[in-house]
Amino acid sequence: MTKPPFMVTLLPSVDVDLGRWLMQHWGVAYTERPHAPVFHILALKYWGFGKDDYPLLIDGETRTPTIEKLVAAFDDKAPSGKRLVPDPQAEPKLHAEVMDLQHRMRYDMGEGTVHWAYFHFLQHKKLVWPSLTTGVPWYETAFMSMGGYGVIKSLMFKGLGLSPEDAEKALTRIKAAWDEIDARLADGRKYLCGDRLTLADLAFATSGAPMIVARGYGGHLPQMAALPPEMRAVMEPLRDRPAGRFIQRIYDEARLA
Repeated sequence: MTKPPFMVTLLPSVDVDLGRWLMQHWGVAYTERPHAPVFHILALKYWGFGKDDYPLLIDGETRTPTIEKLVAAFDDKAPSGKRLVPDPQAEPKLHAEVMDLQHRMRYDMGEGTVHWAYFHFLQHKKLVWPSLTTGVPWYETAFMSMGGYGVIKSLMFKGLGLSPEDAEKALTRIKAAWDEIDARLADGRKYLCGDRLTLADLAFATSGAPMIVARGYGGHLPQMAALPPEMRAVMEPLRDRPAGRFIQRIYDEARLA
């Protein structure tokens, strides 16, 4: 009997939450096999892939790694009302706009989110613990419970080059994206590109979600009230801006429970 599809993930990742959302939106059934940071690299290597090849969908003999390949594999097969990427032949300008914006929100602003959030969250083990351990294999939780958390934290700080200076540079990238999205929304539009939900909306929403601890995010974020004052001082103003309100609205309206 063929095993049902499953997705190998880095549990707290913003691109992983985008992958969850895409699969849900397209109606593709799967189960998730989440891993804590660093352990996800071992899991990906087991399946023959590199450290950045997540989320990785395993469906029998078919392996589909990364958001780009998931979109290529599933979006054009979805019913017309469920497609998130405009047809490049029928709507070339809109297609180019959506693909450019989703890429910049994920790889520029999204990387800023990763650096700022990891630098701050990892300094508070209690806050980040659910996002590292929920549903992961028991031995990963056991390792971190027996002193391994410090090892994981050290490896992530070294691997990502996390520091106060790096976090400030990351925040500059985040605020620049917020400025751009605020400007787009100033004309009262409902979606970022065109008149319907697209990949650009989901890409910005997931990449920005940790900065406002958005409800509905699949990476097990804490409540805003639980965060230390220095984090709230940055995140609460972002949440209250049009771009921040857009993120929560898209989660509320387009992410099923």
